[in-house]
This record gives sequence, structure tokens and C-alpha cells, in this order.
Amino acid sequence: MSGPIKTTFLGARGIIPSRRAATAVEFAIIGAVFFLFIFGIFVISIDQFWQMTLDDAVRATTRQVQIGKVVNGAEFVTAVCGEFGIAAPYCTNTLQYSVQSASTFGGLTPAILSSSGTLTPASTFNVTPTTAPAAATQSQPAVIGAPQFLLVQVAYLLPFKILIAPGGVATENGTPSLYSAVATVMEP
Repeated sequence: MSGPIKTTFLGARGIIPSRRAATAVEFAIIGAVFFLFIFGIFVISIDQFWQMTLDDAVRATTRQVQIGKVVNGAEFVTAVCGEFGIAAPYCTNTLQYSVQSASTFGGLTPAILSSSGTLTPASTFNVTPTTAPAAATQSQPAVIGAPQFLLVQVAYLLPFKILIAPGGVATENGTPSLYSAVATVMEP
């Protein structure tokens, strides 16, 4: 007979897998989803900040058009990008605008924002300046001319796209462009 037979039993470590490996797998599954969620919040927050900044810049510039301080397209782009350009790169190169006035709102033809994010017609500035009212005399009241209505539309193509997310998720308009519009009455 040869020597005694050695029997080895698998202890608890051999049957139960290591907890460190399970933690790494759990983190790989949950961590990827968590970081994707945080990244999505970050991107949507930046887009919302840009939208609010564009809205404020367009409102302020529309006011300048209303009172006659901005009278052409170059001045319009300079005024909008002066406020919005700090937050958004390449503003003067990618800003699309349509500024028009008419004697009635029905006389205005709104520009159309396509699904690719382009404003058609873009880069148009067609504003008829209003005339100051005639001064009142002792025998006649002041004569105020017909009001001029103003429609301002602006689109800014975002400088980046998230390929995983459907187009227009962050811009809320279904396109890769931020869009802002203001309709008001011109002041004499």
C-alpha cells in the first residue's frame, strides 16, 4: 500500500466568489448609467443657459430696433452677439436672423425653421422706420401715424451634437438650433 490518501476540502473561499469582483461588476453596470445621466443633465443645462441668454439678447436688441438705434443687419448681429456671444462661440458666423416690419401683423411673413436648424429666409433685415408724430397745435391734436409691427426671429446653430440623443432634445424645438422670436409694435 502506498501512503495515506489526502483529501482536500474546498473551504468557504473556494465556493463563494470574491466580493471585490462583484463590486467592480456592479459599479461597471450602475456607474456607466449614472455618469451618462449626469452628462445628460450637464448638456441640457448648458443648452438651457444658452436659450435664456439668447432670449435676453434678442429682447434687448429688439428694443434697440424698436426705438431706431439698430437700423441694419450688421448692427443687429453685432448687438445680439454683443450680449449672447460671450456665452456662445462663433455667434457672428452662425447667427441667422429675420427682422421685418409691416403695418399689420397679417402683413408679416414669418421665417421658417427647418429640421436641419436653418432659418429660411435667413439674414434678412427689412424694417420701415416709423416717423415721429406731428406736433400738436392750439387748433389740432398731435397726429400719430399708423403703427408698425415688428417681428424678430433668430436661430443659433449649436456648436456640438450628441450623437446618442435624438436631435433637438435639448433645444426643445426638434432641431439642432436654438430659436428665439419677439413680436411687438414699433415706437415712433
